[in-house]
Amino acid sequence: MSVSADIYPWLLEHWTFFCQRLEQDKLAHAIMLQGPAGNGKSVLADAMVAKLLCVENESEGLTRACGWCRSCKLLVGGAHPDRFDIQPEEDSLVIKIDQIRGLISTLNLTTSVSKRKVAYIHPAEAMTRASANALLKSLEEPVGNAVLILVCNDAGGLPVTIRSRCQSILVHQPDFKLTLDWLMRRSGESRDAVTAALQAAGGSPVRGAHFLASPEQDSFDQIQKGLATLITRPGSVSAIGTELSKLNPDNLWRWLSICTAAAAKSAMAGESLDWLPADAVMKIKVLLHLQKRADLNRKISTSPVRGDLLLQDWLIRWAEQNT
Repeated sequence: MSVSADIYPWLLEHWTFFCQRLEQDKLAHAIMLQGPAGNGKSVLADAMVAKLLCVENESEGLTRACGWCRSCKLLVGGAHPDRFDIQPEEDSLVIKIDQIRGLISTLNLTTSVSKRKVAYIHPAEAMTRASANALLKSLEEPVGNAVLILVCNDAGGLPVTIRSRCQSILVHQPDFKLTLDWLMRRSGESRDAVTAALQAAGGSPVRGAHFLASPEQDSFDQIQKGLATLITRPGSVSAIGTELSKLNPDNLWRWLSICTAAAAKSAMAGESLDWLPADAVMKIKVLLHLQKRADLNRKISTSPVRGDLLLQDWLIRWAEQNT
């Protein structure tokens, strides 16, 4: 990991708060960064981890990890003995109780390089109920000079007992104009290209940056064109469904949700979308239902279900609203 990567402009307020609490020795032993995926929480968490472990972090005028001390060099090399990364193991979707128990026993040991130990748990909502209960004791009775940093996209997936014992930092999705300007400066791309990438990313700046440099943007355009075609040619569900079913299921359902939400928003405002036929009759109640269905189908897309049948049924309902 890098200890000197730039902190995104919409995160500076949170970074300043963290540094002030650390300087005043008022930092909680457990911090929870929560907010939508793709808004840069991991960058903020990495900077916090580096700052907490840096042995020069209290030097006058130093607002970030120094980058040159032994701790920082070990961190960059991925071999820092006082940093613990807890996330779902390979081929697993959850953080298991054995991982949390192992972390707790290690936090009880003395530090090797830095003044404190730091555990980075992400995504925190991936903890099983048993894992969360195991972690709860450490939150109630802090272990030594250790700081836990939990990063989650859906805080509602965590027990209230965990959330209430963490210092919460809510990272909102940044303002669209701020994100647009930032991405245009960063990428050098046109406003239209950046706007399209942000639409595909659901407003997420980090995902938007990814789509600008990825052919996945073409897949989002394909979905918009397919939905537009179904408005004028409802009978093409089978052909369009066959093509869209080739896309990554997670991206497919996320993009269908994004497109449907945009259609519902424009319908409520009495406006039209540039990718839909101008005379399209969009039914708000149906759109809201379809968005909910898309979100649900995304969650079950990794289970052994017939994704093609789910998609065909969804597309039929989309096509029927304009008939």
